[in-house]
Order: sequence, then C-alpha cells, then structure tokens
Amino acid sequence: MKKFWVILLSLGLLMAFAMPAAAVDVKFSGSYYAQGWYVDNPSGLDRSETPGAASWLNNNKRSANAFYSQQFRLTTEFQVVEGLKLVTRFDALEKRWGDQSWAGAVGETQSRVNGQNGTAAAGTKIQENLEFERAYLDFNVPFGKFQVGYMQFLMWGTDFLNTPLSAGGIRYYFTQGPWMAVAAVEKRAEYLGIAGGKDGASRTVSANGGSGNIGEGNDADKDVYDLGFTYKLGAGEAGLLYQYVRSSQFKTQFTNGYLTQISGLFPYAKLTFGNFFIEGEAAYGFGNTRSYENNGQLTNSKVADAQNPKTGQDVGIISMNLFLHAKYNLKPAYVGAQFVYMSGDDNQNSDKMTGGLGAMLTANYGFNRALILWNADYHDCMGAMYGNVGSAVNPRSGTSYAVNQFMDNVWFYQLYVGFVPTPKMDIKLAYSIASADKKPKSDVGTTGSAGYYTPTANVREFVSAQYGSELDLTASYKIYDNLTYMIGAGYLWTGDYFKGYDNSAVVANNYLLSHRLTLNF
Repeated sequence: MKKFWVILLSLGLLMAFAMPAAAVDVKFSGSYYAQGWYVDNPSGLDRSETPGAASWLNNNKRSANAFYSQQFRLTTEFQVVEGLKLVTRFDALEKRWGDQSWAGAVGETQSRVNGQNGTAAAGTKIQENLEFERAYLDFNVPFGKFQVGYMQFLMWGTDFLNTPLSAGGIRYYFTQGPWMAVAAVEKRAEYLGIAGGKDGASRTVSANGGSGNIGEGNDADKDVYDLGFTYKLGAGEAGLLYQYVRSSQFKTQFTNGYLTQISGLFPYAKLTFGNFFIEGEAAYGFGNTRSYENNGQLTNSKVADAQNPKTGQDVGIISMNLFLHAKYNLKPAYVGAQFVYMSGDDNQNSDKMTGGLGAMLTANYGFNRALILWNADYHDCMGAMYGNVGSAVNPRSGTSYAVNQFMDNVWFYQLYVGFVPTPKMDIKLAYSIASADKKPKSDVGTTGSAGYYTPTANVREFVSAQYGSELDLTASYKIYDNLTYMIGAGYLWTGDYFKGYDNSAVVANNYLLSHRLTLNF
C-alpha cells in the first residue's frame, strides 16, 4: 500500500511539473453611490383636491416622499493570456435604505433559509440583493475580435436611444485603419420551453403566446441582429447601424398567430471644432409590429378552421427620431442646446403605427436630460409619473401613456449654461420644455382581435399635448479624483398632458431636492 501511495504521489508531481505555467491577471473596476431624495409631489396632481374626485381613482399617491437609495457595482476582468479575457459584472444592495418590503419581520441584513423550517417562507428569495448581469468572453483572432456571452447591448453612437441592457449574444469587431465594422446577434427572450407550443388550454389563445398542445408550433423567441460600421474623422467620428428585431412570441398562437419584424437605421456623428462640440443621431424604424401568419388555422396544420375565421389585420410601423446637441466651451463657462424629436402614434390608421417605437423597444433608459422628466434614477425610485393618465396604454403596442424612463412621443427642447470655477467643481443650470408629438387616443375603434380595429366616432383624446417645463440646477465637486459629491434641485411646471382624458382633473407642480455621493474605481 505504501508503494502505491509513493507511486501515486510521484505521478502527481510529474504531471504538475509537466503542466504549463498559467497566471491569471485580475482587474477590478466598479462604482458605488448613495443618494438622498426629497420629492414634493410625485403624482403631479393637486393634493388639495377633494378626495373622491375622478382623478383620485387613477392616482392617490399625492404625499411627499423622502428616502435614500444606493447601488454597488463591480466589474471583474480575468486576463487569461494576452488577447483573451473573461469579463463579469454584478450589482449588489441596489435598493432604498431600510426597505424591508420583501423581508417581512426579519431584520433586513439577517441571513435567511429558504424553507418552511427557516426564517423565511418557502419560495422566498434568500439573497438580500445580488444580481449577476454580465459574464462573457472577449478574445482576439487574426481577423478581428469576438465577444460571447451576457454583455451590454443597445449602446450605439451618441447616448440617444441607448439602454445599457445585458443580454446573451455574440458580437464581432473588425478594425482596419480608421474603419471599424461590428456584427452581432442578441437573444433577448425565449418565450416557449421544451414543451413546444404548450401554454394554456388546447386550442385557446394565451397571453404568453402558446398554442395549447405540445408540438403545436415551432420555437418562439426574440432575436436581434446588428450590422454597423464607424469611421474616425480628424474632427471626430461617424457611423451607421442597421438593426433587425424579430419576435415570434405569438407566432404559435392558435388563431391569429403573428410575427413582429422591425428594422431600424441609426446614423450618427460626433464632431469637435476647437471649443465647439456638436453631435447628432437619427433613427428610422420600419416594419410590422403584427404580421399575421396562422389566421384561423391550427399551428401544426395548413387546413383552415372554419370555426375560427381570419380576424387579424397586419399592423405596420414607421417611426422617425432625431437628436441634436451643441455645446460651446467659453472656459470657465459653457453653454449648450439640445433637441429631441420622437414621433408618436396618431392612432388614425388601423393598419399602421406612426411612432411609439422607442417605448415599445425600451429605448432611452439612461438618456437623462432632466432631473424629473424621463430620468431613469428618478423613475426607478418613484415609479412612472401617471398624473391622471392612470392605466391608459397604446392599444397596439401595449405601452403606457405615463411618463417613465423611456422617452418617446416627444418634442423636447433644452438650453443650459454651466460654470467651472475650479477643475474640481461644475455648476449647471438647465431649462427644458417638452410636449407630445401626438396626443394619445383611447382607440381608433372597437377591438376585434389583437391588432384589428374598426373606426368609430367614440374616441377619447388627451386634453393637452404639453408635458410641461422643467428648471434644473446641479453642482458637483470632486472630493477626490474618483469621488464626487453632487447636489441638485429640479422644479417641474406640470403640463395638462397629465390630465389624461379628463379636463376637470387638477394638475400641480412638483419639485425635488437631491444629493449624491459617487465613487468610481
């Protein structure tokens, strides 16, 4: 036995010495912030209005709100060899301070057991707040570079329409001189599992897109394909991206199964001429939000079902979007102007949408141009600004008419001026005006099936297109090169858009006070 162990140890040592030496270089980067908030009137409605008024049914949260929020984010790069690395990222304790809404009576930082005999009920999440969002390979090849895994998508050109989404996919870069080409495929969603088309009772229409029987229908998912290029100019850069979105979530539906197929063109440019900077990006979206295929048919048969005749009507879309930004640096002062146009849906045609694509595709998350209107941090903490809009949605896209993180259906204008008294301090004053491109309507008619409309005179329209105007003042100071303290105040003159369909609703202004400590490393 002793000889056996000696031989085994010797073989192990030989294998260890024979293996090539490998060392992994690990790099950490990330951020942490803590932010204090006071929001005076998040509802946008008159708090003195008599309880029981019609608008109270839509939004009775008219109290001021004060709280702290925070987030810790860590990105780790494992450099295996030159040209090959693994990148991961997670967020932790992304929450309001003191929030125990999910913890019940248990202390919010106490460890939990997931089970009937532990401190939490069966099925309760056992982590306090920890979410891995990204993990992907990044490696060079002789003809370019690949990234494979969960990574950041929906980022292109300027920050207009950008949403820092993490999704599974494959991306390829090729660089030659001033040119760079990029191609990618993203897997946004898998709607049906190994059960095939099963989702609900047989021969029924499910909200999740299933057809009813196992095997009825093919794979249903949402894929996005990108193809673009950029060119480095002497004064900046320019580029063009083509994107194709295909969703077959409802293709396997028993009756009126349809595809969503949307294309987009995204040209942009960013240029600097001395102290003058200008950037712009346009977006043209086209295609079909509903392209019916299985009208009145079983999904595994080409024989029409006489009891379920065709009722679906294809719905196309054309969307126009434009962003312009100019800034002149006077040192130590600076001035600038910004403009955003995003077409809205006029609900005039039963077979075509004229806008609303940004909200439907969750674009512009993080495109923060004001402290209240369409600010991702504000709406993440406070929720959407409903006013008297309530649950009103676009009947074809299903997106809410409330103002939230995703700017859409808008004419937006902003002028700003800033002053940098020292390299560590920046003071900025901005004034913004916003109105809807199209006033929302309740419907263009009665609904037959999803996407089908018959014109009628009984159409309600929003009272006004005016979102309102907002004045924002911010001041930031670098305590260290990577630690910044910011204070901000925003005042929103609430527009009559938030009356919704009811002219008798009374809107009221809102303001916020905020301060934030941010560490980047």
